[in-house]
Amino acid sequence: MARATISPPGEVYLIPGEVPQTTDPEDARQWVTIYQELVAFAQRTVYKLRSDGLTPWLESRINDADRRAMELHLRRVQERLDYWQQRLWQLAGLDLDVRRRILTHGGRRLKLTRRETELLAYLAERPSQFFPASHLVRQAWGAPELSEEQLRTYVVRLRRHLATARVPARLVSEPRRGYGLVFSA
Repeated sequence: MARATISPPGEVYLIPGEVPQTTDPEDARQWVTIYQELVAFAQRTVYKLRSDGLTPWLESRINDADRRAMELHLRRVQERLDYWQQRLWQLAGLDLDVRRRILTHGGRRLKLTRRETELLAYLAERPSQFFPASHLVRQAWGAPELSEEQLRTYVVRLRRHLATARVPARLVSEPRRGYGLVFSA
């Protein structure tokens, strides 16, 4: 079985066309989307390699080095995703201090509630992805006892905050897809 080439720690491999110094927020948003897909694929692969779900034939051909190589690959693409998420926020002139619950943009500082901060942080890590209300209540807040109506209240408040601060992103809702944070070009 072919082995993955393992690079020295700290070495960054870029995908052709990837320009970390870009000043275009749309480029950064697209790289976030690409790396999200790569991370999801790598996570599924690592899970399969760790689980007992492999066929006996494939299990006999996978060894610890293969597993470690895939885990290393997952760490690399996760680091690139983290970079592009930070770069997108930087290009948009945004900063979200989750601990203090403060959103900063264009010299304006907005104090958010805990739930608003958690919702914004969750969606900001997944720009342009849409989630049903039930998913957001469970995943962003970890509070399945809250209703979807309560989520809508926080969405309205968060939309108002984003508009007030003139943040270059909108909290969008789409029928049958749910809610998503979409950065403006």
